Amino acid sequence: MGTGPALRVLLVEDDAALAAFLGVALAASAEPAAVQAVSDLRTGLEQIRQTNPDAVVLDLNLPDSEGLATLRAVLASAPHLPVVVLTGMADTEIARQALQLGAQDWLLKGDLDPDVVQRAVRYAVDRKQLTDRLVQAQKLEIAGRLANGVAHEFNNVLTAIAGSAQLVEEAEDDESRGSALDLLRRAARQGIALSRQLLSLARNPPLNAAVVSTVALVDSGRLLVQAVLPSSVQLEIGPVDDVPVRLDPGQFDQLLLNLVLNARDAMPEGGTLRISVTAVQPAADRGAGVLASQAPLCAVVRVSDTGGGIDPAIESRVFEPFFSTKGARGTGLGLAVVAEIVDRFGGAIHVDSRVGVGTTFAVSVPAAVEPGEENPRA
Repeated sequence: MGTGPALRVLLVEDDAALAAFLGVALAASAEPAAVQAVSDLRTGLEQIRQTNPDAVVLDLNLPDSEGLATLRAVLASAPHLPVVVLTGMADTEIARQALQLGAQDWLLKGDLDPDVVQRAVRYAVDRKQLTDRLVQAQKLEIAGRLANGVAHEFNNVLTAIAGSAQLVEEAEDDESRGSALDLLRRAARQGIALSRQLLSLARNPPLNAAVVSTVALVDSGRLLVQAVLPSSVQLEIGPVDDVPVRLDPGQFDQLLLNLVLNARDAMPEGGTLRISVTAVQPAADRGAGVLASQAPLCAVVRVSDTGGGIDPAIESRVFEPFFSTKGARGTGLGLAVVAEIVDRFGGAIHVDSRVGVGTTFAVSVPAAVEPGEENPRA
């Protein structure tokens, strides 16, 4: 029997008899789980926000929600949580789609026994812990690659602060002194923003999902992007549609930096890097990078380079952990972690590359939608 704290499992199931069986099965495990049971989606979402459980066992058909919409609501509320879905014998296709959306496993209601239930929940939690370690290991790689660029960026900030302070000292009237103070404050705010972003990458806090504007995310990430790009690479940003998305801003910074570093390395002689965000309705547009789900609206973030492109023979392997074409310069973790973060956001990622022309990575994330909301606005 394990000596650590018991797993905290939230069970969302409206069948009282089945809920009782699952609760007993999880409590009787070699590593007993502390199970909290609720019978509807709204209460489940409230408990996720209040108690932050280690895993969720989720019936897809509840009194206030049905089918994949139930899973999407949970993943939107807490994309970091491992979810095991419950489905009927006739719903195996729904279960397959649930795995594509981000569920860790699924259980057939008509074929349950305690061992199967226990293994499914333990697997879901273990997989999350392993991917957490992968994400953290890759943060260390990013930190090393950021060092030179960030040092240069901070030097610019400090130079601006020192120069503004001197202007304050030399100002001969209130208007000149006020202008110099404005420059000083602006430079200080830029340094504070850069420091906060670096801290969010270096630390390993619990995911802090929130509804954030894509415009704010791109504006915030611009500082770090500029810090890692050489003068030979021209940065172009836009258009950026304003779409509310529910995700962790620190994890988005890590995702964006990985894609930018990958694009930078693909252009050793220089080129152009473009970042854009487009609001897309998946039902009307099944283009590259768009979620193959019923989400009414998605934000598609594209990072494009004018590098040499990816050999078609290896394109299908670019998201594999530890697969790298950079030799000793690369760990092969960057794009694997991008794929993991996208999965946590309940999103999808697509690569479109042409040898000799360049590569575009398109990340689609569902727009933030509250349960019952049908048409979110961009």
